[in-house]
Amino acid sequence: MIPLLGSPESLTAFGEPPDAVDTAMDLLADGRRRAALQYLAETGGDATLTELAVEIAAREADAEPNAISDHGGVPSRERRAVRISLHHTHVPKLTTADVVDYDTATETVTLTDRGRTLLERADAVEGPD
Repeated sequence: MIPLLGSPESLTAFGEPPDAVDTAMDLLADGRRRAALQYLAETGGDATLTELAVEIAAREADAEPNAISDHGGVPSRERRAVRISLHHTHVPKLTTADVVDYDTATETVTLTDRGRTLLERADAVEGPD
């Protein structure tokens, strides 16, 4: 006999409402959003939109920044495409979920406590490298 569940909340991870779990999974489903959050965590919690775009484009191209250029040989077209997707899709989605704050005047993205928690949960799911 299968035991009955007391409530739908018992099916969710971390004791959060089902919508919160769906939101977390949706936010982490995209590689650029994960890369942005990871980069923010690695660099003290804030970066400009351009810095994020350069880093993510380099990661996607498996390029390493070098002494001559921080762009790691990534063409400007690819950096621009990443920046546009961050600006129009990913940063607004992360901001709406209160995972990052975005200052439009300085184009600075700042990781929030909620964003740090989300990253910890992603690390727990991915496990050790």
